[in-house]
Amino acid sequence: MNRRTERAAPGEHRGMKRSTRMAITVGVVIFLSLVSSISFAAWTASSSKNATVSIGKVAVTTGTTGGANTISALGPHTYSAVSPPVLKPITVRNTGSVRATVSSIAILRTGTLGDNQVSVTFWAGSSSACTASAPAVTQLIINNTSIDLSSLNMTIPATGSAILCASTTFTGSLATQAGRTMNVEFALTSRAGTQWVAADSMAVAARSFTQSIFIDVAPNAPTVVQCVDTIDNNVITISWSTPNGFLAPNGGYNVYLDGVYLGNTPNTSTLVANRANSGTNAILTSDANSASGGNTGNLTVRAVTLTGTESANSAPIPIKPRNGNSGLSCAI
Repeated sequence: MNRRTERAAPGEHRGMKRSTRMAITVGVVIFLSLVSSISFAAWTASSSKNATVSIGKVAVTTGTTGGANTISALGPHTYSAVSPPVLKPITVRNTGSVRATVSSIAILRTGTLGDNQVSVTFWAGSSSACTASAPAVTQLIINNTSIDLSSLNMTIPATGSAILCASTTFTGSLATQAGRTMNVEFALTSRAGTQWVAADSMAVAARSFTQSIFIDVAPNAPTVVQCVDTIDNNVITISWSTPNGFLAPNGGYNVYLDGVYLGNTPNTSTLVANRANSGTNAILTSDANSASGGNTGNLTVRAVTLTGTESANSAPIPIKPRNGNSGLSCAI
């Protein structure tokens, strides 16, 4: 056999290398195309998942299912010496399609009653009765501030509701703040995760309330005063009628002798004595009088409110010594 015919021609050898390289290149292209398709498919699935989640909605309202507002139930209210704290349930309704938690309440306050006069406490209620429970968040009502309620751990299911209990208490001075008023706006915020936040959809007027401080008006003066001598030469009884509009609870009645305060009684009559006497619960004209001392002058009575505001004087009740100059007697 001819050796030359057994060996491939040089041109044929180069053609085989070119074909091999082309086959490898085509294989790489096909592989990369498959990898690219898989990557694109994974990205497409992820994008589709995100699009599905974004269809959910976070929304909250502090109204009942019937549309009644609940925050505004905190007022109007007037604080007085006998008024207890205001305690009301706030319905928090999740109108969205995603479970949410109660996050915070923003406060705006206007009016003549300034900051730091009323405190507010929030806690999660098991019912509208709002029995006190822990945890609770308490803070003074200060204008343009926010109260973090995340510690209450209030979770509201989608289309569900929960009770947020709110209690407000006046902590200032009735005498100093008398007649002053504040208007408060609460803006509740709910949250789902760290991204989605929703503010209360109720109108501002429906999540606002007004609270004021009682004006302590002086009561009318006691009327129809009377004086009666008793068997005891040192003691008399004085009495009077309840003035119009003077309702319980109140601060009772102060008794004076010629403008000098003697004592207070919750009743519309009292014993008055010119000397200490362990057998009576009398108001003393003077516990320093000797056996020969007597009192001459005018007793008057003033009605007193719980905060100490007095009425004008009653008609005077003249008194004089009795049994010589040692006792006490009515002079009329």
